[in-house]
Parts: sequence; structure tokens; C-alpha cells
Amino acid sequence: MRASWLNSLKGRLSLVTAAVLVIFVLFISGALEHAYRISLAEAKQRELQLHVYTLLAVAEPDGERLYFPPVLPEQRFNQPDSGLIGMVIDGSGKLIWRSASAISPRQIQLRPLPQGDQAFTQIVMPDAADGDAEGRRYSSFRQGVAWGLDNQQQFTFAVLEDAAPLRAQVAQFRSTLWRWLGFGAVLLVLVQWLVLRWGLAPLNTVARALQKMQRGGSDTLQGNFPRELQPLTDNLNLLIENERRQREKTRNTLADLAHSMKTPLAVLKGLNFSADPRTAYNNLIEQVQRMDAIVSYQLQRAVATTPKSILRGVEVAPLAQKIVAALEKVYRETPAEVSLHCPEDTLFYGDEGDLMELLGNLLDNAYKYGAGRIEAAIKNHDSDRGLHISVADNGPGISEDQWRKVTQRGVRADERQPGQGIGLAIVIDIVHSYGGDIAVAPSAMGGAEISIDLK
Repeated sequence: MRASWLNSLKGRLSLVTAAVLVIFVLFISGALEHAYRISLAEAKQRELQLHVYTLLAVAEPDGERLYFPPVLPEQRFNQPDSGLIGMVIDGSGKLIWRSASAISPRQIQLRPLPQGDQAFTQIVMPDAADGDAEGRRYSSFRQGVAWGLDNQQQFTFAVLEDAAPLRAQVAQFRSTLWRWLGFGAVLLVLVQWLVLRWGLAPLNTVARALQKMQRGGSDTLQGNFPRELQPLTDNLNLLIENERRQREKTRNTLADLAHSMKTPLAVLKGLNFSADPRTAYNNLIEQVQRMDAIVSYQLQRAVATTPKSILRGVEVAPLAQKIVAALEKVYRETPAEVSLHCPEDTLFYGDEGDLMELLGNLLDNAYKYGAGRIEAAIKNHDSDRGLHISVADNGPGISEDQWRKVTQRGVRADERQPGQGIGLAIVIDIVHSYGGDIAVAPSAMGGAEISIDLK
């Protein structure tokens, strides 16, 4: 169950976003609590400093001691165990005065400060009244002062306040913070789930379209898919269409092969070697050669209409140069001046064998029927991945009626030239399989120019 959940895009995204949300909530809560503690500490420091100033205002020197009135302006100093304690120590650290609110008989050791120095700290003060062996935590503010004409008397005024209310305030803030952050986290998780469900809905649409197609409800993926999924659905539809064409092509090729074999097989069945062995042998050789030609033709046809590739582009320039070099060797006795214009970055988005059949047949015809000059231009379209091919020669040219004839299988423009007359038919089949167009027109050199635009 866990593995299947992690195999889901929604499960993975939910897990990652939930982990990020938890980390974010922990960080934010820690940062807010820290900022709140600092703010409370600064406010408490200012409050205790004001109490020190109050004690300084009512203190009167009495020799080496200080005299304070029995009743202080701050009532909490006068109330036992009020939580607010005032103390004064001399330069040696000896306690010389403490407020009536300090009921603990034990003394706490406070370090004296030089004149003008201040210190705000947290201290633990033994409290026998509560029976607390560990003591009570206090917020302490101390300030060093000097008394006398020559500042010869050094005192440290200290005000201590029970830190329990401060800690309770922090605890209350933490509780409120976590309560609201928890509520916000739950709300964010819910919103996140809704967003993921809405955002991944197109994938479910694709899955349903595939299921509908598998059940025979449609031949292609149909639906209103978002822009990011459009290339995927288009390529899937192209793959499905190519697979359908491949099945149809295989079925047609087998049917054509079987139909073409009927006549040679019928002739072979009727051979009579006993009556005329030589004639029967010659007929046997003739029919075997015919069957071999039929098989070669059907195989070539099957290979020539390979569905176009949707995965990567084939570099055209090296392949075109290789074909020209091979044809120069074949037509060594009747060479031709070939001008090939093909940018190095030209790509053919299809099967390499289809491209070789296209260029090979077009250039081979130009060698056969041209008069020594050939111009070939190959380039990609400016707006898409299509390919433009043009091959021109300076031969006798070809009329529209001749073009219709030579594009039929087995028909050659010049019967004196060797071949089977299926080259241009193969070219047209390949062009149509790529949804392209082919046209012929007079070339600038006086011959024929065949132009192909592949989509």
C-alpha cells in the first residue's frame, strides 16, 4: 500500500509539500516565539530599570549605609512575598538593604557592578517559604552607582521580580501560536490537496481517454488537454496512428505479395518436364526470377513506408554527402557536376532509411536523366520541424502527362535506362506517409526540378 502510494504523483507531491509545510511551521513558530521572548525581556528590563530609579530617588545616605523610608512608593516592595524584591549591596558584595517583600531568610550572592554598569539576567533565588529546594526563578536588573562627593561609596541597586508570570505569558503565547498554526496547517493541507487534485486532473483525463480508446470507444486520444500535456498527447496520437498504419501496411503488403505470387505459382504447377524439359526449365528460371523480383519489390515497399519517428532528428548534411559520393562512383563513366546546398544544422524528424530512399531515388534519377549538372537544396522550414527538398537537373525535363505516368509503379520515363520503374513511386509513398507534398516544375537549367515539403 505504501509503495503504491509513493508511486503516485499525487502521493509524492503530497508527501513533499506536507514535509515542507511541517518544516515551515516549526521554523515560523520557533522564530515567532524567540522574537516574543526577546520583546518581553526588553520590556521587563525597562520595567525593572524604572523600579531601580524609584529606589534611587528615595534612598538617603547614612554614613556608609543607605536609608530607605519604611513605606516605598511601589507598594509591591512593601508587601511580603509580592514577587518584587529590591536590594542594595555595597562594593564588597555585602547586602546592606532589602525590601520588606523579601521574606526568605537566605541571602543570595549578587555580584557588585562598577558605576554606570547595568546587567539584566535570570537568577534562581532560594525560597524557604515555599519549601522549594531548587528555588524560584527571578528576572534581575542591577545597576552600579556611586555616592558621595568623591564617589567614594560604591553601591549596586538590584531589583528582582518573580519570572513565573513571564514564563506563563510565554507559555500562553506558545499555546495560542501552536493552536493557530495548527489550524492554519490543517487548512493549508486541505487547500494543498484540492490544488493537487485540480492540478493533476488533466492526467486523469489522459488516463480515462486511454482507457476509452482501449475499450474501442475512440481511435485517438480526445479531450481538452492543457498546453503542457499537448505534446505528449499529440505524440501518443501520432504513435497510435503510426502503429495503425504499420498494421495496415503489413496487412496490405502480405495481401499484395500473396496476390502477386498466384500467377507464378500457377505457372510452376503447370510445368511438364517430361514432355519438354528445356522449355519447362526455362519457364522455371523465368518464374523464379519473377518471384524474386516480386519479393524484393514488396520488401522494398514495406521498408520504404516506415512510420516517421517522433523521438529525435536525423542530421541531413552528412547523409546527403554520403549519397552523392556513392552515386559518383556508380556513374563514374557519366559524371555530373553536383551542387549540394544543405546547412549543417538541418534535421529530418523521421526514419533515416526513409530519408536515404528519398534522396537516393531523387539524385539517382537526376544522374540518369540529367545532362551533367545537378542542383540539390535541403533545408528546414522556418516555422516548424518540416523539411524542404528540391533536386533540379539540366536534362530534357518532364511534362505533366509524363509525370503522372512515371509516378506509377513499374513505369520508366526512358525504357533504355536500367531499373524497375518504382523509384518515384516509393518517393511518393514516403512523402504521403509523412503528410507531405511533392511537385515537379521546369528548372532554371532547363530540365526538371522536383520539390518536396515534409511536415
